[in-house]
Amino acid sequence: MYGIFLNDIVNNPIVINGIEMSFNRNISMHPVCKGKFKGFEHIITRESKYKEKRDFDKERANKIHWIRPIIKNVSDVRIKYFERLNDDGYNQQYYWYEEKHFIVIIREIKPDLMLITSFSVDYSEKQKYKQWYNEYNETL
Repeated sequence: MYGIFLNDIVNNPIVINGIEMSFNRNISMHPVCKGKFKGFEHIITRESKYKEKRDFDKERANKIHWIRPIIKNVSDVRIKYFERLNDDGYNQQYYWYEEKHFIVIIREIKPDLMLITSFSVDYSEKQKYKQWYNEYNETL
């Protein structure tokens, strides 16, 4: 998995609208990811709703190889692209492969773009993303 992250994100950076996408380069102390980039940790772990730590998420980890193709194929009708301000006021880009229940989130931290995370969209969250997608498209 880490090899895919290194190949697809680190060694072959993705360029979006002329801007090279970055990621959190801090070193993780998480038991599963110790010594690896924190950006990798956020892709293969999930924040626990019950405790203040991240748990390994096999489903996320198994889809790490989807990140690059989803971003690179944003013009494909299967990828629903939208933007939205997060709670801290940063604009975030969402690349939602709705058919496969998977989303990639990139944050605009001027002048950079940073890969924040990717994950399988739970059924309970699907309506939220659908609403955000529709709201974004109404403004275009």
